[in-house]
Formats: sequence, C-alpha cells, structure tokens
Amino acid sequence: MLTRWIPPSLVDDVVREAERTERRVRLLPARVVVYFVLAMGLFADCGYRRVWAALTAGWPRAEVPDPSAAALRQARQRLGPKPLALLFDRLRGPLGTADTIGVFWRGLRLVAWDGTCLEVPDSKENVLRFRRHAARTTRPAGYPQVRLTALVECGTRALIDAVFGPQHYTELPQARELLPSLQPGMLLLADRGYDGYEALRDAAATGADLLWRVQSGRLLPVIEALPDGTHLTLITDRRSGDRLTRWIRNGCRGPRPENLTAITLRVISYRITVAGPNGTCRSSTVRLVTTLVDPIRYPAAELAALYHERWEIETAYYGLKVTLRGADRVLRSRTVDGVEQELYALLALYQASRRAITEAAATAHLDPDRLSLTVALHTVRLTVITARVSDPADLIAALVHARNLAPARRRSRTSPRCVKRTLSPYAYNKTKGSVGHKTTVTTNVTLLTSTDRP
Repeated sequence: MLTRWIPPSLVDDVVREAERTERRVRLLPARVVVYFVLAMGLFADCGYRRVWAALTAGWPRAEVPDPSAAALRQARQRLGPKPLALLFDRLRGPLGTADTIGVFWRGLRLVAWDGTCLEVPDSKENVLRFRRHAARTTRPAGYPQVRLTALVECGTRALIDAVFGPQHYTELPQARELLPSLQPGMLLLADRGYDGYEALRDAAATGADLLWRVQSGRLLPVIEALPDGTHLTLITDRRSGDRLTRWIRNGCRGPRPENLTAITLRVISYRITVAGPNGTCRSSTVRLVTTLVDPIRYPAAELAALYHERWEIETAYYGLKVTLRGADRVLRSRTVDGVEQELYALLALYQASRRAITEAAATAHLDPDRLSLTVALHTVRLTVITARVSDPADLIAALVHARNLAPARRRSRTSPRCVKRTLSPYAYNKTKGSVGHKTTVTTNVTLLTSTDRP
C-alpha cells in the first residue's frame, strides 16, 4: 500500500536529484533507507531495530540483512534531509477535483493556512537551532520546538505546501513563503493571527480570493453600504492610516486622499450563538473581510457559514501530530538534519495517506473528510508488515466500513479550549467540563447590519 503512492521509481528519482546515490554496493542502499525513514513515521513508538523488523517482517530472513541500530543511524546520516524534502515536494498539492465532494464552493477551491509547533529532543544542537518556547513569567519549555505552517485544501485536508523552522520564526514570515502556492480560483481562509495590511495585500496579489477573520478592535470604516447589510471598507498601511482616518472623520467628503496605499474589502459581521446541553448558551461576534465584494454572487450568510471550514486545518494538524506521530510524542532525531529529515517524512506519509483517502472517497462517492485517517494508517501499517501487494479495494472497503460504523452526525460539536490533561496532579485551575467527550450542540448564525455592529 505504501509503494502504491510512493513507488520505488519516485524514490530513485529524488535520491538521484539529491545526489545521494551510493558509490559502492551497500547492504543499506539509499532507496531502502528512504523507505526506512518513512517506516519510522509509521511506527513512531518503535526503535530503529523494531522499525527495521516491521519493514522486513514479510520477507525471508535469509534474504534480508540484519543491521545494527548504529548502522541504521549512519545510513540516515548519509542520506540527509534533501531526498525526503524532494519527495514531499513531489507529493504535495491539491487532490480534489471538480467531482470531489466538499472541495469547491461556487467554483472556488477552499484552502486555509495556519501554524503549529512540534517538540524535538532536548539536544544541544536542537536547542541552538530551534530554541525553547519561554514566557516572561514562566520557565522555559522542556523541549525545543519547530514551528510548522501549512497551506491545506479544506475538502480533502491535503497539504498544498508546508514550511517549517525555529519556533521564534513567526507565522507571518512562514506564510509569505507559501504565497507562490496560492493561485487564482482559490478561496483562502485565515484566522485573526494574519490580520495585517501587508499579509492581506500580498495574499490578494496572488490572484486568490480571501476570507479572513479580523480583530475586534480594527477600524473598518463604512466606505459604501451594500444592500445585504455588509459594507465596503479600506485597509491601509500605517503611513496612510492617519490620512484615511481624517478623511473618514470628515464624513468621506471630498476626494479620497492621493497616494493612499489601501485595499478595498467587504466586511461581514455576524453573531454566533451556541446552545449546548443543560441550557448552556454562549455567543460571540465574528468579523470577516473578503475580496468577494459582490453581495449577490457571494451571499453573506453563506460566507459566514463557510468560514467554519477553516477548522479543517486544525483537523489536519491533529492527524499529523496525534494520529500519525502519536499523542504527546517528541520527534526522535537529536540533530538538525535528522529533525528535518524526519519531519519531511511525516509530511510525505500524511500526504500519501490523504491521497489514498481521496481516491477511496471518489470510488465510493463519499466526502473525503468522512473517511478515517486512523483506519487508513492502520491499513498501511498492516501491508508494510505483511509485505503483500494490496488491492486498493481493500483500503476502500476498510474505510467505507469504518464510515458506516461512525455516527451520522459529527459536524455540530464543540470542545472547550482548555487543557484536558493537567500538568500537575493537584486539581487547581481546572475548567468545568474540560474532561470528557465532545458535546453535540446547536449553532445559530445571525448576520449583523451596520447599526448592530460594535
């Protein structure tokens, strides 16, 4: 199953392009080492020898070498991170087609970007490169962290592109590295962390449309009221902000200030009310800005409901960091090159699994996000251990069977943003209801007019 989406010919190509082809006959050639690094991601709880045993379990013992852990470690060092980086570069990209359920909205491909962090071993080399997270009032974190920012296709949760670096390397600079992967015909969803003129300007310049949440304190003046209750506004850089503010305070009378560096966006405000069990009720106000300024072609109510799709990237990160890597597990590599190699392998494995799920969903005429990544990874692990050539129908049957066993209603759920497992055995500062399963809720979205907005 693994070699179906990562065939030996592809591995040979990236090894050759990275100039890592062995110069002499080895018991562990570069192609084998690439698959070994991928197997490390599949069997994250196993040491080198156990990973090798799982990778070669289906082969006759007499035909398979028995390398030591030191030999496997040296083979990883010879390979380096570049072949795995090239492998992920070949695999990444959108997977959904026009016939894939949930990928497009009114002809636009839904994508989202956001950042997350992963812990790496506490070695001297990793600390110098990635650093530890620390706040002014707390001790430094126990492990250095790698910051990962990805551009995800919401309908399939596939990785269109991803970059990573030291933890202090913030999300905005990493997001700028993802700009070449944005294309016309995409609708980019983003949260308040990217609320800034430069980020909005650069993302809009790619030709992709935007639907971003903005902070509640941002000044969004009404330049033109639209018939559906939304309005057009101008967002400027800091140098032009004062001139724009004076013009707005004068009631927008007279010509617009010259040489005003600004972009025109449509503002959508709405209130979300979440009704849970036992009569609990919470509400909050959300403000979105979008480049889709036509209120007839792009209704505000649909855009307000559509912004919920941004959470698909959080589900994608959960699949990468928990389902694939393992919950609360630290990466195993103690060198910078090893961390990069291991992380590229995880990204490649995740993308290959999403490709398998998307193909299975297309065959079964299902929404890809209704099929289980856990079941797909279990199936891949099983075929790696048994070393048998698996029929794609086996994976389709396993995924569809798991989908039929799952509850029909999964979308309307909420989970409190709090620590589920406290770091101390003492029961202090616990949030009520933080322990337990996700709760089914009823959500109501109410659009706000210009007179209702705060």
